[in-house]
Amino acid sequence: MGQSKQLRKRLAGLNRRIISHRIKIELELQRSQPNFGRIKHWRMEVAAWEGTVKNLERRLRKEKDDA
Repeated sequence: MGQSKQLRKRLAGLNRRIISHRIKIELELQRSQPNFGRIKHWRMEVAAWEGTVKNLERRLRKEKDDA
């Protein structure tokens, strides 16, 4: 499998996890007594994954420009 395809697969997986966690955050906030510890944890994970997505997208653009 080529490098670009691996990066795109990884990006897709990260984006799915980001969406999943955002949904979890919204559902938790709607509860009568939300667990803010969980919400904080999920937000930290989302922030880390968004940074990774940004780096992977940069690598994909660079690969495309080099080709």
